[in-house]
Amino acid sequence: MGVLTRSPRLLAAVSSAAAFLALGSGCTHLSTATGAIPLDPGTSEFTGELQVSREPNLLSTTTGIPLPSVAMHYRRGLSRDLDLGIHLYPLGLGVDLRYRFLEVDGWHFAVAPGFTGIGLPIPALQYAHLDLFLPLRAEHAIGKGWSVAGGPGLVSRQTFLNLESEALSVATATFELYAGGGLRLQRTGKRLKLGVSADVYVDTTRATGLYGGMGFDLGTVARPRAPSPSERDRNAGDEIDTRPRAETE
Repeated sequence: MGVLTRSPRLLAAVSSAAAFLALGSGCTHLSTATGAIPLDPGTSEFTGELQVSREPNLLSTTTGIPLPSVAMHYRRGLSRDLDLGIHLYPLGLGVDLRYRFLEVDGWHFAVAPGFTGIGLPIPALQYAHLDLFLPLRAEHAIGKGWSVAGGPGLVSRQTFLNLESEALSVATATFELYAGGGLRLQRTGKRLKLGVSADVYVDTTRATGLYGGMGFDLGTVARPRAPSPSERDRNAGDEIDTRPRAETE
């Protein structure tokens, strides 16, 4: 570390390289592919995801090649038609609410508005972006434990960049609106969930090509524990009889 502190140019170069690598593998995803069926109330789901995608970040845009990234997701059922999602990335955080507004003939339809954002405050490069997304999802069972889901989506991204070096100084703020959609195949068991997703998005504000990729996720589902027979008997005995006295005599 002493060599870096004695050489400002080397420190700036190392910081920039670390920043570009972190932005390539630690950014949030444009992908919002998920199912349309909310978790049951009180049910929790923990999921790890590995995705290879071309995203509108500094490293992926510069190289033009898909890059790997990872994420952790947590969902919690709030009501029959509503659940909450929290998404953790190496450099960011996201939150969404999934609401099922229609269920007919085995089809489930939901919206899942939310946001994700990242920040990278280092001396050579200050970078941040905020995504607001609105996906529409439909899901249908295709066999025991299997389902397919997909639908369109919109993602708005506000990006902030401040680059300071001896040769260059840049400070910008940009806005992009992406439109596209995704498709997902999911296998749900008693305790485990497997999913494979693919997404494609296009920047509607400028001609920068297609973005998107493919992802694989593995999760575990924790359902509320059912009360034992003794607990049910005890709860029944604790109930208060509120009937009028005349009805109990």
